[in-house]
Amino acid sequence: MKAGKRRAVHLMLTGACDPVGMRVFVFLAACLLLLAACDAPTRGFGGAEVSRHTVDGSSFTIHHDGGMAQAVRTNRQLLRIGTLAGRAAIAMQQATGCRVRDLAGDAAVLVARLNCGKEVAPTCEVDAILRGRRGMQIPVVRRCG
Repeated sequence: MKAGKRRAVHLMLTGACDPVGMRVFVFLAACLLLLAACDAPTRGFGGAEVSRHTVDGSSFTIHHDGGMAQAVRTNRQLLRIGTLAGRAAIAMQQATGCRVRDLAGDAAVLVARLNCGKEVAPTCEVDAILRGRRGMQIPVVRRCG
């Protein structure tokens, strides 16, 4: 690349030739990145079935494939992980028709192992274990009503 073209590309990328245009470009790029990551699945759930569920005011996008499901929370809430895990488990059970055995994750993304046996129980009941770091285990129990 010739020096003149190199200088023009440098000026365009650094915004020295049009500071307003560069600010708009950076703003639009940031918006695109934020929108692309809203409820995208993590590794292993790329081709999974997708559905959206709301449980007690918490909204989730559920990705499920085989014996695993992932709940991505799509609204802002300040709740304890135990409360959120119960709601996510109900959403996963509604989406899959299977029972949630155990969960792991954080307040934004929870992954669950499912039990898709013959036992059919109401989707509003949860009896699972939330597994955390360093061996922590919290029972996640919810009953209908």
